[in-house]
Amino acid sequence: MAADSVFSPSNSDDITIIGEVFRKLIHLGAIAIPVGYYFLGFLVVMPVLFLALLISLIMDYIRLFGHERSRSFVHKYLGIMIRPSEKKDLVGATYILTGSILTIFLFDKPIAIAAIAFIVVGDTAGAIIGRLWGLVRFRDKSLEGSVSFFLACCLVAIIIPGIPFWVMVIGAIAATIVEAITLHIDDNLIVPVSAAAIMQVIVSQMFVLKHFT
Repeated sequence: MAADSVFSPSNSDDITIIGEVFRKLIHLGAIAIPVGYYFLGFLVVMPVLFLALLISLIMDYIRLFGHERSRSFVHKYLGIMIRPSEKKDLVGATYILTGSILTIFLFDKPIAIAAIAFIVVGDTAGAIIGRLWGLVRFRDKSLEGSVSFFLACCLVAIIIPGIPFWVMVIGAIAATIVEAITLHIDDNLIVPVSAAAIMQVIVSQMFVLKHFT
C-alpha cells in the first residue's frame, strides 16, 4: 500500500503528493544546470545562475517579509509546493542554485556536473518513490526513497564522461548518505558540495599516484 494518499499530506505533516510532484517537476528542470554547464561552459552558465539566484532570493524576501498582498500572491501560486519547514526559510530553489554555484566554483567540471545531476535526479526519484511506496521509515525519510535516490544517481553516472564510473558510484553513495542524514542544512545545498568533495579527493589521489608511479 502506498505510504501516502495522493491528495493528502503525509504523516510527517509534509506537502501533498500532488504538491510533491509539481515541486519535483520544477526541481527536475534544474537538470538544465549541469547540461548547460557541459555544453555552454562557465562563462555562460554562471551569470545565468547568479541572475536566477537573485530572482529566487527576491521571491523569498517577498514571501517572508513583503506586503500582505504580495505574500498572498506568492502563496496563491507557490503555496502547494512549499514545505512547512520552508514557510519561515528559503525555498529549495534558492538552496539548489546556491549549491550549484558553489559546486561549479570549487570543483572540476566533470565532478561538478555529476554532483549537481545527483541532487537533481536522485532527489526527484527518492522523494516521489519514498512518498508513494516508502514503508521502512527513518525520521522523515524512507529506505525505499534512499535506494531510489542511489539508483537514479548511478543511472546518471553512466552517461557522464570524464570520471571513472566507480568514482561516481562512490560519489552517489556519499550523496545518498548525506541526503538521508541531513538535519539542519538543506540537502539541495549540502549534497552536491559533499558528493563533489568526495569525488574530487579520489580523483586527485588517483592523479598523484599515477604521477609518482
